Amino acid sequence: MSSEMTASQVSAAVESAAERLKGMVTRTRVIYDSNLSSLLGLKVYLKMEHEQRTGAFKLRGAHNKLSQLAGTTNNFTVVTSSTGNHGLACLDAMQKYGIKGKIIVPKIVTLGKKKKLEEAGADLLLYGTDAIECENLCRKMAAEDDSVIYIPPYNDVNILAGQGTIGVEMLEDIPDLEVVFVSVGGGGLMAGIAGYLKHQNSNVKIVGCQPANSPVMIESIKAGDIIDYESSPTLSEGTAGGIEVGTVTFPICRDLVDHWSVLSEEDIKWGVRYMWEQHGAAVEGSAGLALAALRDTAKLWKGKTVCVLLCGGNIGKEALDDLLKD
Repeated sequence: MSSEMTASQVSAAVESAAERLKGMVTRTRVIYDSNLSSLLGLKVYLKMEHEQRTGAFKLRGAHNKLSQLAGTTNNFTVVTSSTGNHGLACLDAMQKYGIKGKIIVPKIVTLGKKKKLEEAGADLLLYGTDAIECENLCRKMAAEDDSVIYIPPYNDVNILAGQGTIGVEMLEDIPDLEVVFVSVGGGGLMAGIAGYLKHQNSNVKIVGCQPANSPVMIESIKAGDIIDYESSPTLSEGTAGGIEVGTVTFPICRDLVDHWSVLSEEDIKWGVRYMWEQHGAAVEGSAGLALAALRDTAKLWKGKTVCVLLCGGNIGKEALDDLLKD
């Protein structure tokens, strides 16, 4: 495949991943939100991916990638970079397939995610203050040792194809789907879902959601290429930080996302609070981000059938308590 994948190529990779992942990951629920539907004048569905086994969508990409490595050779270890959720997903897959490896996370990783990784038995290395620094270190480690394989968090066809299986489930559960809201960091989740959905139905509108404190993908798209854009701390830490130059996800996000929504920290807090107060669900900032984008842009989609992807639920109890107190 060329470095710029078409929607058709993404869709084919996603369909293969969906077959491969049967029985490996949870098929998460889709629920109808009558409150938001009434409030906003839409048919609002929520994709409850925060209920995934490791608490986030990343399990899909990790299992799609590592299941194919398993058994190819015994003489390797893996290394991966993560702000938390991809690390938890890789660890789950590593343990299932008997693969050893190291997980590198930035020093600013949330206490909740760090604790989960440690409790699950991860070999952790804290490095740098941005996801892109961890990614660069991983690539260096793999380049210097042929027995080390790097598992990227998003810049990999098998990773994005695994994440795209969420789109398969969305379309099966909501056949009249018209608008989808997806949070974007490095773009693996968005690339998989957008490529699959656009190939199945080009009329489906795709909304990319980013925090105002770290809108790296949208600013890169405006610039025409991935740029070094300074980020500030954000509740949506799962989408924060720099993006690897040359990533396969960039042209897919550039070409297939119809609308971008950039949200404030107060908006993101609202999304997290809403899920707790209305559904008793603890979601992390990156999930609250997508919900806030729906509220922010609702007037554009009047009467439409929409689905908000709640991508993760790995928020620490203390962080949630602090947020609810504000």
